[in-house]
Amino acid sequence: MPPIASPALASERLARRLFATVEQGAFDRVIDLLHDEVELVSRVRSGAVVQGSANTALFIRETLASSLYDASADVFIPLDENRVIVEGRMRWIDDERVIRDDPVVWALEFEDELLLRFLSARTVVEAETLLTSSR
Repeated sequence: MPPIASPALASERLARRLFATVEQGAFDRVIDLLHDEVELVSRVRSGAVVQGSANTALFIRETLASSLYDASADVFIPLDENRVIVEGRMRWIDDERVIRDDPVVWALEFEDELLLRFLSARTVVEAETLLTSSR
């Protein structure tokens, strides 16, 4: 008898939904997935930290939508029901208008099934550290 696949943790399910929405280019639908107290640390605009759903929505519409070609999520490492690390690739235009294709690691945290934290990290270990540190 083949092993029964265990159901994905909520964090993985929510991250997959988020990345599927981004891959479709449906940025207005991404905005609907944001927690009121969302925090985003951007890879697209190095050093940019955006807080709150209104500011994050503005960032997505004005910066992300025009800079991001695509973001693919390849590996999901759920830590628990609310936190997940995602490894993938991102094609984007940097500040010098150069098209980049970079491997990326993201640390995501959800609350009430909405995105609470979206943090860029250099490594899986760094992402895990970010998610285990207090806000």
